[in-house]
Amino acid sequence: MPTTEIYKRQANAALDDRQKVIAELRAVEADNRLSNTEKRERVEKLDRQVLRLEAEARDAIERGEREAEVRTLVERQGMAAMVTPGGALGGPGDSDAWRSILPSGNQFRTLVAEGSPGAGGYAVPAKTADTYVEHLRAASVLLRVPGINVHRFDGGVFTLPNLTSSTTPGVVAEGAAIPEGTATFAGLTFAPIKYADLYRASNEVLDDAAFEMRSLISGVMVRNIATQVDKDAFQGSGTASLSGLTKAGMGTAVNLSAGNTVVKWDHVIDAFSDIEAVGATPAVIWASPDMGKALRKERENGANGGYLAGQVTDRVTEKGLGLPIYVSANLPAKTVIVADPSRIHIGVRSDVRVAVSEDFGFDKDLTAFRTTYRVAGLAVDATAAVQVIKASAS
Repeated sequence: MPTTEIYKRQANAALDDRQKVIAELRAVEADNRLSNTEKRERVEKLDRQVLRLEAEARDAIERGEREAEVRTLVERQGMAAMVTPGGALGGPGDSDAWRSILPSGNQFRTLVAEGSPGAGGYAVPAKTADTYVEHLRAASVLLRVPGINVHRFDGGVFTLPNLTSSTTPGVVAEGAAIPEGTATFAGLTFAPIKYADLYRASNEVLDDAAFEMRSLISGVMVRNIATQVDKDAFQGSGTASLSGLTKAGMGTAVNLSAGNTVVKWDHVIDAFSDIEAVGATPAVIWASPDMGKALRKERENGANGGYLAGQVTDRVTEKGLGLPIYVSANLPAKTVIVADPSRIHIGVRSDVRVAVSEDFGFDKDLTAFRTTYRVAGLAVDATAAVQVIKASAS
């Protein structure tokens, strides 16, 4: 069997195993019988397995491609006899001796003019891993909330039609003409922006590390992008970033008066009612760390009564008013958001991709890792369905 075919089978086997692990990962995330601690431990373990299998598949693909490049070059130079038993280099046992006098595929790429885009340069195709969208979702406080609408699309900007108003039907007398109703539409526009991260590592470090350094670098880059997307999704200005939920016009701002330095359950209940009033269904509470602590510890009759969110045995850290509580350091301080996530939309142009290239720092024997993610805006189709409560500074 040709060596390239062996590498191909190795890569396919690793990718098949990866799909099985991802299926197991999704099953664990959906298993409500597991505690949060058990679920987190299993998810972290399965994440590591996914990264390891991706590294195995990537390595096999790279080896196969290098093998094919060198063999093609040998054939073009009329040196094929050197790779067969009894060829120019000798009899059986010398079939691989040609490797010592021919450069590797990556060495041949140095003939490309790095400073001239027309001659190739840094445009030499990099090896791209599979997508990391599930890893990103698990790391994002915003995206892991059930019910948020994720729209995948092709091309450039796309528009999501939005019905903003319609006429109210009235009483019509018997035999009278029924008046025609009207509907007003607007459009939610999504323009993709790119988040990117770049790391370089010497091949000595990659080869000699006591653990899988490639997987570590990839995991760190994906985590960094997830954190930045999460932060922008909550407080982005919309200028060279997402428009965050706390930006003016994205939701309904509720600024507490002076003296109300802490968001209380009374304020959350008011927001709950305001969301219901527009026909939406409150389903999530996001809180900054300081307000998350305050809500979870609020008690009846001051500091002596029971917790308003429930008894300690009722997992008060997880729910309030029947809604899950998500605490994120990516929210501005003194902020609580009560929302119907089904009224929040985010566009995804392309999932997170990790690319690896040995050409970027060829003269320094470096390997470059690049991570990109193209996400297209964040939009709310009913601002009253997202109540942004801000406690007073004093």
